[in-house]
Amino acid sequence: MPDWRERQTWACGPEGVLNQADKVWSSAGASDRLHLERFAVSKTAPAGAGGTVTFARSGKSVAADAATSLMDAGEGAGVQLPFGCRMGICQSCVVDLVEGHVRDLRTGQRHEPGTRVQTCVSAASGDCVLDI
Repeated sequence: MPDWRERQTWACGPEGVLNQADKVWSSAGASDRLHLERFAVSKTAPAGAGGTVTFARSGKSVAADAATSLMDAGEGAGVQLPFGCRMGICQSCVVDLVEGHVRDLRTGQRHEPGTRVQTCVSAASGDCVLDI
């Protein structure tokens, strides 16, 4: 739309999309016409001491505390993980838990080996191995 700078715009979506929209509207001098809606995952208090997360296919391991998501830990170690919303909604980050246990940061639910876990909202609950 050629007149987008004059229109009121509302946006909701992944953090990266919203940040980019904010940059575009700001650089065009139209930031007062952009209205963003941001959501965040509500996390439970960390339980346990975390552990060593091993990413089986990449052969990389990283120590992670009980409050750090598996996704954040993996990305910090240079592992390419699938993702989408990064909030536990879209299920794009789901991988198989091969060994150990992880805990859902939103609910505190502990996941057992042989289950599929969301890396964006789960943290190590002891040493664990993910099939990625």
